[in-house]
Amino acid sequence: MLRTWLPAIIAGVLLVSLSGWEAVISDRFRGSGISPEVVAERFAKIPMDIPGTAWVGENQKVSEEILQVAGAVNHINRTYTNGDTGERVDVWLICGHARDVCRHTPNICYLSQGFRQRASQMKHEIIAPGEKPAEFYTAVFSRETGGEHAVRVFWSWNGNDAERGHTTWEAPDNQRRTFGNNTALYKLYFTAPYSEDQEDDANDSLAVDFAKLMLPEINKALFPETETPADAGVEADASDASDDAGA
Repeated sequence: MLRTWLPAIIAGVLLVSLSGWEAVISDRFRGSGISPEVVAERFAKIPMDIPGTAWVGENQKVSEEILQVAGAVNHINRTYTNGDTGERVDVWLICGHARDVCRHTPNICYLSQGFRQRASQMKHEIIAPGEKPAEFYTAVFSRETGGEHAVRVFWSWNGNDAERGHTTWEAPDNQRRTFGNNTALYKLYFTAPYSEDQEDDANDSLAVDFAKLMLPEINKALFPETETPADAGVEADASDASDDAGA
């Protein structure tokens, strides 16, 4: 009799065990632990105008439905315009639970809005002065709406989790596995127009030049407790110089 029911019993035990493990991984039984007040305070420090440049930002409205789907506890949806050249770059920045923030990426969201992806996404490193290298995914999306409309999008995540070693902007192969139950995961997009005369090299995108200006401002606002290697180096050099002078 036991032998007859043994396969069913084993299957049941495995099912319960796997369901329990999935619940732990997905953090199903615990709500987001991030403080909306802290997130809002940090987001408010991201400048509308980039100091020392002609770039001026303007907030764009986002529907509550989109924010809920994105899992955004707080967000910035902003268009920055260069007052000298008229060039524009869009910035989309949200913070929320990893189970939501990991899910929706441009290769899903843009396709649902009628865009087509021009080629496979690839990883691209952006190095802003004084900042750690930031790793992004990037791809070109286009659609025909009164003529061809194409954009290049860069997207990345930051876990702000020193304990697990996630303190930089990353583009992991499996973001859900990488960021786990992180309750305060940041996701960042830079989007700029793309034209056919641009080279395939992502460095040719206006979004890269803009990101090099914007990333230091974003990092300073979101991660004030993190000292960049460049700052540490400057302080070390100053200290050495002071010691040499004293000697």
